[in-house]
Amino acid sequence: MAAAASLSAADLFPGYGGAVGPVIQGQLGYPIGALLQPVNGIAGVSQSPSLAVTPPGAGIMRYHFQVDTAQTMDSQGGAPLFSFDQTAAQSFSGAGMFSGQDATVVAAGDAYNGTSTPTFVFYSSAAVLSPDAPYYWRARAQPSGGVYGAWTSTASFTTGRFAKQNPANHLAITGVNLFNPSTGGSVSVGFTIAENNVTTGTSAGGGAYNTADWIFVKFSTQAGADGTWNHATLTGGSVGAGATLALAADNKGVFLNHALSSAYWVAGATVTWNYVADGVVFSSVRVKVFAVSMVRVPQGSFVYNAGGIGGDLYNNYGAGSQVTVSNASQLPSGAPAGWPNAYASFYIGRYEVTQGQYAEFLNTIPSGSAAALYEPTAAYGHNITNAGVYPNKYAAVDPNAAKSYLSISDAWSYLNWTGLRPPTEMEFEKAGRDINGDTRTYPWGNTAPDLVTYTPPNEGGTCIKKFLNYNNTAGCTKVLDVGRYMSGDVYRTPAETGASPWGIADLAGNVWEFNINCSWASVPLNGDGTLNLPGSWPVPGASTVGLRGGSWIIPEAYVRVSARYNASWASTNRSNNVGCRGARTP
Repeated sequence: MAAAASLSAADLFPGYGGAVGPVIQGQLGYPIGALLQPVNGIAGVSQSPSLAVTPPGAGIMRYHFQVDTAQTMDSQGGAPLFSFDQTAAQSFSGAGMFSGQDATVVAAGDAYNGTSTPTFVFYSSAAVLSPDAPYYWRARAQPSGGVYGAWTSTASFTTGRFAKQNPANHLAITGVNLFNPSTGGSVSVGFTIAENNVTTGTSAGGGAYNTADWIFVKFSTQAGADGTWNHATLTGGSVGAGATLALAADNKGVFLNHALSSAYWVAGATVTWNYVADGVVFSSVRVKVFAVSMVRVPQGSFVYNAGGIGGDLYNNYGAGSQVTVSNASQLPSGAPAGWPNAYASFYIGRYEVTQGQYAEFLNTIPSGSAAALYEPTAAYGHNITNAGVYPNKYAAVDPNAAKSYLSISDAWSYLNWTGLRPPTEMEFEKAGRDINGDTRTYPWGNTAPDLVTYTPPNEGGTCIKKFLNYNNTAGCTKVLDVGRYMSGDVYRTPAETGASPWGIADLAGNVWEFNINCSWASVPLNGDGTLNLPGSWPVPGASTVGLRGGSWIIPEAYVRVSARYNASWASTNRSNNVGCRGARTP
């Protein structure tokens, strides 16, 4: 999902990269471009893949893509299954749309310029392609004032498991097993990890970033009985193709840093658990492997408080004026060295914490603590039940919906249990704009959001169609699935996905997100894997905790990257539009 300053619909469901296909000369001598993705013979691409070809060079070009179940492209009575002709109307019976990528292609007659990658994106809102099925595709191009050139030869691909019911944030761990216990006190924990829409790229401002999975392990020596799960000490590991493994310095987990962009990534991975360090005699033990999708935001200077809209309360860095943070020593007054001012690289959640993640958390902590941290309200898109039995006592009705009704104590307990920490407001702001002078107003740019609505799949109601979930929209007064606007459920331009330059979703709208504001005078350390509230984080109810990003109930003014309307949130209560996302210092 290599991107420039923002993501496009094509970026959200790319096929695997690899060797290019044949270049064919058009009738007027124009090479029409190689088949880039999916490459010939690839398997496991999304059921909503993108089809992309190399642009032919300078000039304006229109394209024609065909897809079929037969290599001869004639399975439908002499016609292909799909024929996407850009010179005709841009309505393809709900199958998909030519993606704008770095040129806007949304209407009949639109065309790509010579620097755009021609891409067709299948919608994820319809079961257009079958799961685990082979398909063939080809393309041809028409230069301005000319005619179509010859077709490329066909390339094949086989779809994977992701269907319309899966949002952008699908991440799954399967096949967990223990093997090779050593006399030195360690054992290997193996598993398979599968995820859609992983990416690595360079922003328009020159920052290299990538998605990454935070992996941690919990163990129980009492068959998972109430209150017996503990955080495992990890000492290394390995991962298959497409990622690299980085061990956390405190041994609380590992990061799998993605090294490619693909619609569907699956790999085997192993982490090494030092069970002796955790006081375990290796005989009968159970383990659970957890994964949180994150993004590595790169080191670099960034603009804080763009436009000076943030005010100067609670020790706002720059006393309410716009300022460029150009080194790690530019700190709020009273902050100690090492305070996360966001100049250095850091990890932050790609999505807001979901109700499914929170239910898994409740199922793995002592029942008394779980009861205290559980919110039974079923309203405004929130619904976590507690009618089951352990190990599945708690369950989210919509696991992908953002977790709301979080108090500071709830959020701090969850983040510390994962080994993450709350982000500082400076980190939140850098996560929402590019480096090297970018002053964008919103995470997606400077275009103000609108109030156009649609009916999203699997959500119910009539919700805002583009950018973000906000403004207390009639018919959709609730939280939505995280990453909804990156899901490809309808055509959206790059800005309309709402993603930041680093591919981070929902930094505006959906739920307010807790952060540590600039008046906190301690370095917030990474979580230690327990339920304890760390002393290096502000206590619940302190003025040093704030909210950022707005929510489903909030109008446009509150969702700007630099807005600090709730720079201090001293409440200890739960609210129907307050959630969180985690961060971590490398």
